[in-house]
Amino acid sequence: MSAPARRLEPDPRPRPARAPATSTTKPPARSPRAAAARPPRPSPPQRVRARRGSPVAFWILAAVVAAAMILALASLSALFVQASFQIDDLQGQVQTLAQQHEVLREQVAADSSPQRVMRWARERGMQMPDRVVIVHLQPDGTNG
Repeated sequence: MSAPARRLEPDPRPRPARAPATSTTKPPARSPRAAAARPPRPSPPQRVRARRGSPVAFWILAAVVAAAMILALASLSALFVQASFQIDDLQGQVQTLAQQHEVLREQVAADSSPQRVMRWARERGMQMPDRVVIVHLQPDGTNG
């Protein structure tokens, strides 16, 4: 909150009357104002400049920060290269597994053919039934 303005007392000296300005006469000279008419302005507070550190310390700090950034960049680059090699290895494994999957699918298709199943059953003493009976059940639970 600001302080209220101070009241200024009117100048006790009488002011000279001004003559009307005409084109032939010069304007009257101004009288200097008294210093008491305006309160003196306070000068702004002087700022004390902070003492700066040593320029050598700045350059040492800058060199340490730059070295850390270079080291971090090299580390990230090495990590990306390592990840790239791992991706290549995994892609090779995926291709190998896809080929194995295809071979196994073909083997399952061949092993599940009706001729092979019949041969396997005969080798183990199984035979086809002589008479096949189909039982139809009615919705009420009786045989039809």
